[in-house]
Amino acid sequence: MGAVYLPSQYGLLLVPLSNVQVKAGDKLRITCRYSHLGKAETQTLYAAIGNSGWAGFDEVLHASKNISVPEDSAWDYHEEYVDISITTAISAGFYDLYAKIGGAIPKVISPTLHDVVEVLAEIPDSEFGEITINSYAKV
Repeated sequence: MGAVYLPSQYGLLLVPLSNVQVKAGDKLRITCRYSHLGKAETQTLYAAIGNSGWAGFDEVLHASKNISVPEDSAWDYHEEYVDISITTAISAGFYDLYAKIGGAIPKVISPTLHDVVEVLAEIPDSEFGEITINSYAKV
């Protein structure tokens, strides 16, 4: 019985477009759609929040997980997600987002989404500054 060798290949990695507000303690779920052709394998899905600039992507927070990619004899689309925990390591402001499949030498990288993650400032503990009497009346 013959066999056809299908080296694993990846096409465009798609990340849905939308802005989101998060704060410390939240989790941001990054759902990615990617195309694949070839043998089944296990790869790493990696996503990062940070700032894209002239020197590349400055990652502030990131997360990864192993995904099981099925065998595909023709190009097929699959979806996976990874959750990034939002911690106090990230300051309030707008941030960029990207994802990739693979390790140090990625198989495929998503386009960078600019200013799609807004990290909100922490709300301070409840405090009171002063109190005044606005009126008084017999009831």
